[in-house]
Amino acid sequence: MQQKDLEYLYSLKKYVFIIAIIFILSLIIGLIISVKYPELSKNYLDTFQNQFGWIKTLNPIAIMLLIFLNNAFKSFLSLVLGIGLGVIPVLFVAANGVIIGMFANIIAKQNGTLFVIAALVPHGIIEVPMVLISAGVGLRLGYKMYPSLLGFKTDINKELREGIGFYVRFVLPLLFLAAIIETFVTPVIASLVMK
Repeated sequence: MQQKDLEYLYSLKKYVFIIAIIFILSLIIGLIISVKYPELSKNYLDTFQNQFGWIKTLNPIAIMLLIFLNNAFKSFLSLVLGIGLGVIPVLFVAANGVIIGMFANIIAKQNGTLFVIAALVPHGIIEVPMVLISAGVGLRLGYKMYPSLLGFKTDINKELREGIGFYVRFVLPLLFLAAIIETFVTPVIASLVMK
């Protein structure tokens, strides 16, 4: 990692911290929803599996590319759409947190908590921070928009260029690595602990 990327990452710390707190709270909300309304959560999971179950029929390289492109596209959107006062990155992270929390609880009931950990941690340890960092960049962009709305001079184009450059150099390669792990490593580890 280049010095300028390290400095940029350091400058994101408060925005990523806020996004991480939102994500953790959303996970907890998702778990609570799943405990209180298990049928709703199960129906949601079934619908999700019915809509996206076809992905399992693809060859592993296609699955890997699909995972990568999906994560890359959504992370990029949460970054650039942050320019709208930071609303989209917050909503994106909150919605994903709730969904993961709901699914984790239902799947833990079916296959055990260890299975959920094995199915999420190998790739998630890279993927989740990259998604949160992308949303953090988006939140920073949104925050930098406020002064311009009040008539102060703000170089939003420079902010956007820096954010996208950092995304391309740092986030994108790690999302690709996470997709490789999710496709080829995570299923093996998860199968070892499946009930």
